Order: sequence, then C-alpha cells, then structure tokens
Amino acid sequence: MARKLRPDAPRVVTANRLRDGVVVYRTAAGAWSPALDDAHVVASTEAEEGLLRACTADVADCLVVGLDVIEVQIDAHGAIAPISQREAIRAVGPSIALPQDRAFAPLAAPA
Repeated sequence: MARKLRPDAPRVVTANRLRDGVVVYRTAAGAWSPALDDAHVVASTEAEEGLLRACTADVADCLVVGLDVIEVQIDAHGAIAPISQREAIRAVGPSIALPQDRAFAPLAAPA
C-alpha cells in the first residue's frame, strides 16, 4: 500500500528480517537494527531514494523483505517515534502474547 509522505517529513526505512521476521530499521552504518532509535533519519525525497537504493542489495541477498519508508517524529531528547498507529505497533512487537511453542522461539544469532 503506497502512502503519500510529506516531502519534508523525517522518515526512516523499515523492513522485516527474513531470518526471523523481526521488524528492523536501516541504520546510518548500513546495518539493520530492531531498535527504532538506531534508524538513519532522512528528511528529503532525494535522501530517501538514496537510502532505498542502498537497501535493495539486502533484499536481493535475502536479508530483509518488505522495505517501507515511514514518517517519524523526533522528540526534544532525540527519541524517534512512528507517526502512524500501525508503525507504532510494529515498533514494539506483537500486540498479543505469542504461544510458548518452539516454532515461536527467537532464533539464535549466527556465530
């Protein structure tokens, strides 16, 4: 679903890590972090396009899926928060308790 972003709005790139489905955000160092506060914030369409181009290799390498650009706000302390309710829910994890089944256990990080 394409959303219209304000041209001057701060925004970040988000995706889901393919290995375990965790919501991740693109950092300034070119890595993916599950912490929204680690995200690289851009505020122009040109910067957004450059950031998305940099992310396409990770999609091709099957590291992440579902790239999306979301609007965020930054508070006086530098904390980043999503604008939309959907992204606020994604940022903190499932809104229900997951079953205590092995299928839902987080995968160990590769050594």
